[in-house]
Amino acid sequence: MSETLLELNKLTKTFGNKKAVRGLSLKLHAGEIYGFLGPNGAGKTTTIRMIMDFIRPTSGAVTLFGGKGANQLAEKKQDIGYLSADASLYPEWNAIRHIKYVESLRDVKSNGLALAKRFDLKLNTKYKHLSSGNQQKLGIILATMHSPKLLILDEPTRGLDPIWQEEFYGILKNFQQQGGAVFMSSHNLSEVQKICDHVGIIKDGKLVASETMDSLRKIHTHKIIVQFKETVDIEAFRKIKHTEIIKSTPNSIIVNVTGDLNNLMLEITKHQLHDLEVTHASVEETFLRHYR
Repeated sequence: MSETLLELNKLTKTFGNKKAVRGLSLKLHAGEIYGFLGPNGAGKTTTIRMIMDFIRPTSGAVTLFGGKGANQLAEKKQDIGYLSADASLYPEWNAIRHIKYVESLRDVKSNGLALAKRFDLKLNTKYKHLSSGNQQKLGIILATMHSPKLLILDEPTRGLDPIWQEEFYGILKNFQQQGGAVFMSSHNLSEVQKICDHVGIIKDGKLVASETMDSLRKIHTHKIIVQFKETVDIEAFRKIKHTEIIKSTPNSIIVNVTGDLNNLMLEITKHQLHDLEVTHASVEETFLRHYR
């Protein structure tokens, strides 16, 4: 088993009467890209801020690189690259000055200028005059240029054109091949499916699913559309195990079925059938089941 670089154990954060994160547990190992997927307001950014020790959890623990103690982030910050969802850098500084400043803080010589060239970033333009996409490029460069072991990225492709998104994915894949680990939040299903090995889905502050992408692709899920010649009792279909009704009318149903179809087919044959369509549910549809 690869080294565990990040572990969250029953992480909980409460603001007043609102639980923003509810008992969240997960692990991230070296060489993995973990997609932290959820709609806006689900708790993604709050979780990341606890990982970075910007806010403290109400209960639970964050463990980095297997370490213990409150100072573990300070001790390991050289090994972490971080990009916030609302990064705002010095408006009067250009890219070169930002890169040199971060190099001096970290006391390292980085590949920041090479990354800037790769991203076609104008080095002498003040930050405030850069487009939102170019501002995001600079944030990515500053997070990755010192060759950290762990990247914590909050909505990293926000504002990037598709061509630069692909360039960014290439950087992450290269980072992964060198043994680095990535924890990145997103609300983009296709992005997570394309780049991540593992996905966790957060909804209302709770981790409702955590699977490898390979296992999600192998889940034997069918989407079944049934039209009857008569009115049927929809409640009878709701009682069938591993069957989720997506849509229904008095004489039709659309369902997702995980696993064996026999029980559903037995119920269907009790009625006069007009039409039946069976397809495999896509990975996107599997994701969306957890969003509802």
